[in-house]
Amino acid sequence: MSFLASFRSEQVLSQLIAEPDPQSEKAQKLVDKLKKAGSKAIPKVIDALALSDKTHTMVLVDILGAVINDKNLDMYREGLADGNERVVSGTAWALSSSTDYNANNLLNFFDDEEVSKAALIEVLRVHKQDLSVHELLQRAYECETKEKAAIFKIIEETIKPDMIPDLIARMGGKDPVIRIHLMQLLAKFDKPGINNALEMQLKDPNKMVRSAALGALGSRGGNINIDKVASVLTDPDLDVQSKAVDVLIKANHPDTVKYLVDALKDESEYARRAAVEVLNEIGTEESVKDLLDAIKDDDWWVRSRAGDALAEIGGPKVVDSVVALIGNKDEEIRRTAIEILNATKSDRAEEHLIKATDDSDWWVRERAIDALT
Repeated sequence: MSFLASFRSEQVLSQLIAEPDPQSEKAQKLVDKLKKAGSKAIPKVIDALALSDKTHTMVLVDILGAVINDKNLDMYREGLADGNERVVSGTAWALSSSTDYNANNLLNFFDDEEVSKAALIEVLRVHKQDLSVHELLQRAYECETKEKAAIFKIIEETIKPDMIPDLIARMGGKDPVIRIHLMQLLAKFDKPGINNALEMQLKDPNKMVRSAALGALGSRGGNINIDKVASVLTDPDLDVQSKAVDVLIKANHPDTVKYLVDALKDESEYARRAAVEVLNEIGTEESVKDLLDAIKDDDWWVRSRAGDALAEIGGPKVVDSVVALIGNKDEEIRRTAIEILNATKSDRAEEHLIKATDDSDWWVRERAIDALT
C-alpha cells in the first residue's frame, strides 16, 4: 500500500513538473493532491528540487512546508544532506517557513555528518524564539568550533536573565571554547556573581581563556576588581599582558596604581614595562609618590629594576611626577626620584636637579651632579 501511494505521488509530481504554469488551476489541484499525500510525497518532492526551475521550486517548497510535522521531520534530514545545493536550499526554505513542528528536534540533525550545518543553523535562527536555550547549550558541547560560535550567537539573541545562574555553573567545564563563549554572554548582564566567575578564569592555563576573561571584564566598565586584573600584568603571555594594560587604562580606577607594585617589582622586564605603561596613562604625582614609597624598603636591585623601568619607558606624565618628587621630605623617595631622572636625562628636570645639588642627603647631591654632567 505504501509503495502504491508513493508511486501515485510520483505520478502526480511528474504531472506538476510538466505543467508550464505551476499557478494554474490544474497545477493547484495537483499540489493539493500532493499535500494530501503527506509524508508519502516528501522524498519525491525533495528529489524534484534538484532539477526544478524557480517557479516550480516555490511550489515544491510550499508543499514540503505544508506537510511537515514532528512525526515526519526526520525525512527532511535527507534534503539537508543532499549533495545538490538546490535541494539543500529548498529543504531549508521549507523548514524555515513552517511552524508545525518542534524546532528543538532539528538539533538532532547535528549528529548527521552529511547534513549541511550552515543550512541547518540558518533554519534554527529563523526559529530561535522557539528553541530551548538549555538544549542549545547541551548541543554546543558536541559541535565543532565554527558551529559552537553559531549556536552561541543564537543563544545570545534569545537568552533571558533567569538563565544566568546556569551559565555561571557551566564556567567550571573543561571545554575552553565553551567557556570563552559563556564569558562573552555573561559580560552582557549586570548580575551578582558574574564578575567573580570571570575573575576566576584569569588564572586558567589556557591563554585564550585568560584573554577572553579580560575582554569580558573590560567590557563591563569600571565595575571590576582592579587587583585581580592588575595581577595579570605578570602573565607569561605578552598578548594577555597587553590586554590587561588596556583594561586597567580603560577602567582608570583611582586605586589602580597601588596594585601595580608587584608587577613593577617583578623579575620579568615585560611585567615591569606593562606596569609603567599603565602608569603613563593614569598616573599622577601623588600616585607615583605612593608607588615609589611602596618600593623604597625593598632590596636595592628591586628598586633599581623598578626605577629603570620608570626611567626607560616613563612618559611625560611620569617624568613630571618624578621631577616634583625631588623635593619630597622622604630621602628614600628623593633618592629613587634622582635615580630615575639620572636615567631619563630629561631636559625638564634640569632646574630641579640643580636645586638637588644642595640636598641634605649626600646620595641625592652626588646623583644630581651625575645627572647634570
